[in-house]
Amino acid sequence: MSNRHTQKFYFILLALILASCELIVLKETTPQKIAIPSDQNSPQGVVYVFKTEIDSANVQGAMKVMASDDERPLLAIEKLDLQDEIARLGRMMTKKALTRMQIDTVSPVRQRLRAEFGYLKEFTFVTVRIDSLWYISKVIE
Repeated sequence: MSNRHTQKFYFILLALILASCELIVLKETTPQKIAIPSDQNSPQGVVYVFKTEIDSANVQGAMKVMASDDERPLLAIEKLDLQDEIARLGRMMTKKALTRMQIDTVSPVRQRLRAEFGYLKEFTFVTVRIDSLWYISKVIE
């Protein structure tokens, strides 16, 4: 009689094990995209601000997020000198989606971002933090 109870016990145990396999579902998780606000509080955000201004054909607005290499806002004469260059860069990246961004930290106040636009064109943005805001100090093709 105990042999029969042992067989029932093993049968129930096997049934529970097989039934529990259906409860565990293994599936691949999709990477969640992190929303980066378009503001000057982060190096990525300042690139988004620059891109937004370029897309709306506002070269003057794009110039407001530019700074010099020596970590100070641009002077008016420097903005005037850069205006044609920023307009030219804007024509190359306007209406193209930002498809990839890679960040390289150079120092606590300086980061380099490699950004790809429309899977074709790649630019490097050198960003610098002045006080608590981030600015773009250089755009390299």
